[in-house]
Amino acid sequence: MKHTQLFISVIALVISLFAGYKVIERQPQSSYNIKAVIIDSDKVINESLALQSVQQQIREQNSRLQQEFESELEKFKPSQEEFELLSEEAKKEKTEQFNKHAVSARDNYTRKMSHLEESYRDAVDSIFNKIKEVAKKTAEKNNIDLVLFISKKNQVLYSMDEVDLSDVVLKNINKEIPEFTLKGIN
Repeated sequence: MKHTQLFISVIALVISLFAGYKVIERQPQSSYNIKAVIIDSDKVINESLALQSVQQQIREQNSRLQQEFESELEKFKPSQEEFELLSEEAKKEKTEQFNKHAVSARDNYTRKMSHLEESYRDAVDSIFNKIKEVAKKTAEKNNIDLVLFISKKNQVLYSMDEVDLSDVVLKNINKEIPEFTLKGIN
């Protein structure tokens, strides 16, 4: 699957380069002054302090929710000694009560996990919008016409170091939002 995506990306790149070459070939000499740069998406995403902060919060909240769920189940789980002393009918009733509480606890856990996932998606969207904003400011400041946000190791066959703005954008994004607090998690 990964190789298929890479193959398709390379073909698309070759076709776009060929099409771009044909367009440039027909234009006057002065239109060659297009300044393009790349930003390594993997690097910016993996090294963003804000995203690292969000991921840490997600891990902590996930762990807390898991512990709450397990604790909730333990509250209603009868001890082995207690269970053995019960009559068959009482055992059946106790099992039904436990199953009812287990389903309720599981539903509550699922609802909270869904909310946590939604908070994560919202945070990632906010951070990504900030990355786009920083990239745009950097491009405008440096008179750059085109910024490509791509995985450098998978989709760029060659680039000069001056064409890669990953470090500049990463430094600026980490300065602007060094940390990010997830909203509405309880």
